[in-house]
Amino acid sequence: MESKPHGGKLVNRLTDKLPDCSSVVNISTQNALDLARIADGSYSPLTGFMNSDELRSVTDNMELPGGAIWPIPVILQVNGRYSFSAGDRIALRYNGEKVGCIDVSEVYNADMKRIILKTYGTIDPAHPNVNQTLRQGSRIIGGNILALRKDETDKLTGPETIRKVFRARNWETIAAYQTRNPPHMAHEYIQRLAMELTDGLFINPVVGELKTDDFSQDDIMDAYRLFVSKYYPDNKVVLSPLMITMRYAGPRAALFLAIVRKNYGCTHFIIGRDMAGAGSFYRPYAAQEMLEKFDIGLQLIKIKEAFFCRQCNCMATEKTCRHTTSNRESMSMTEIRNRIRSGIPVPEIMMRPEVTELLSSRHSKQSFVDR
Repeated sequence: MESKPHGGKLVNRLTDKLPDCSSVVNISTQNALDLARIADGSYSPLTGFMNSDELRSVTDNMELPGGAIWPIPVILQVNGRYSFSAGDRIALRYNGEKVGCIDVSEVYNADMKRIILKTYGTIDPAHPNVNQTLRQGSRIIGGNILALRKDETDKLTGPETIRKVFRARNWETIAAYQTRNPPHMAHEYIQRLAMELTDGLFINPVVGELKTDDFSQDDIMDAYRLFVSKYYPDNKVVLSPLMITMRYAGPRAALFLAIVRKNYGCTHFIIGRDMAGAGSFYRPYAAQEMLEKFDIGLQLIKIKEAFFCRQCNCMATEKTCRHTTSNRESMSMTEIRNRIRSGIPVPEIMMRPEVTELLSSRHSKQSFVDR
């Protein structure tokens, strides 16, 4: 049975023509990506950027004022000398082009350090989202939005399109797989387990705005296209990019990412170790605990950390392997990235050689997100 959108209805705030606006404001990459995801329904039930009551409720209680679970602030922060007030309609400009508009319900200031601490659990500048959020300013515009519809007929994106694909394949149970990396052997192991339990697998890599040391979106998507076409059955996997700014908020981000995949029509959500984490800011299985606490209507597929056991001679987890840690080869994407950067071979027990070859052939400063 198809999963209902979060809040009961898939939001659509797309338009082919923007209405007249009184003024224009320049927005950040994060704002532009959030605008698009609000508009296409990925962030249902949001219809715009949060006002102060919504921001307070989400920050303090992880829910919208109406009671719907929502763990991550989605706010329009602006810098510059703008004069806006409630009732104004403002065009939103990104990279020199108007991409949408907002009907202003409120202009307000917020204690951004408090919001960051509540959302990310830290104000340590070493956290990838802390300085980014502070730089965008404390002045916030709330209100409903419209976004210009893009011609994406050649792309498999957006919850409405993906739901149609699921229906066409008669999938009743769909497992969502969250990632921001090319596939290594632990990813493959987890995905295959989920495919045994459901009708289909939805691989939905976050490729919008990532950390400076993450792989680029082209590398991630091309690696997955190669991998899926070579190793998985036809018509058992849907691969589609998720263009958002990655919030490395550990358990809160995991809950947010699960809600997005519910909006895409998924019935199951795969959750492993340290989802949406950064460094050592979060406990390894805090995300699993968060998703167990907040029931959003998805079945969880919880997997312990997967590794290659030299004694078992296969992938395993602590639930299926009796051997000591000295026999285990962990699947560290940090190590894989460092090996590829340095030209050091990546063992086949860590990553499929075709994927390694593709990434290694592109090894240059452009292979990673620009610093």
